[in-house]
Amino acid sequence: MKNLDLARTALVVIDLQKGIMGTGELKPYSAAELLEKNNQLADSLINSPALITLVNVDPTTMQLLNKERSGKAYANIPVGFSEYVMPIAEDETAENVIKITKHNPGAFFGTDLDLQLRRRGIDTIILTGVATANGVYATALDAYQHGYKVIVVEDACADRDGELHQIFFDKLFVRLGEITSTKEILSAIKSEDI
Repeated sequence: MKNLDLARTALVVIDLQKGIMGTGELKPYSAAELLEKNNQLADSLINSPALITLVNVDPTTMQLLNKERSGKAYANIPVGFSEYVMPIAEDETAENVIKITKHNPGAFFGTDLDLQLRRRGIDTIILTGVATANGVYATALDAYQHGYKVIVVEDACADRDGELHQIFFDKLFVRLGEITSTKEILSAIKSEDI
């Protein structure tokens, strides 16, 4: 990975929240592994020229927007479902962090994410999170369609279905942008001397 202009880059973390990370097994990386990788990326960018964007989903609004589709899936939403699990979400010293609440699988539709990125001159998105075949893919596709350069960090994403995770990385993300690893991104960030 080369030519990573941090002032034009945003780390976009999808759905690392209590109600998703704390329920069911993630594959091919565990919730603990996923959180560790995402924390490494966020820590490397804290108070840098890059933007850190934490995205969560509010299932209550999804239920209100489309009762037929959501059905019983969100009938008994636990308290704290949408609370972020990354420590940077509560770090008051982090000046380059924004939070976006989405109401659909993708982080662009129905939110001000595109506006927030464009007003800061961002043209590159480093994308991570869960679930690979849902929120991460929907956001990658939207970002691609909005003209952003998309970089998806494979070992900072996970799904409930490990096979599906692999299919998306082997067949779909390669059509939308670049696939990389946490190690490669950290190396590119370090080379920027932030």
